[in-house]
Amino acid sequence: MTIPAVIIVAMVGHTTLELGLSPGDQVMLVLTLLTSMLTFGGGRTNVLQGTVHLGLFLAYLLLIFIP
Repeated sequence: MTIPAVIIVAMVGHTTLELGLSPGDQVMLVLTLLTSMLTFGGGRTNVLQGTVHLGLFLAYLLLIFIP
């Protein structure tokens, strides 16, 4: 509920809202959102889709500790 509240306050106050993410983090965010939409948009999931999610998570962890 915090993020929608901040977005509403920014829209009402006519201010710019920034996520504060680096370009690499933005790419990871978009990849994760697209993968989640493809995975959970369908009726069933399989092992390959779960492996892709785990791979994205491992890549994120590597980018946190090894910039």
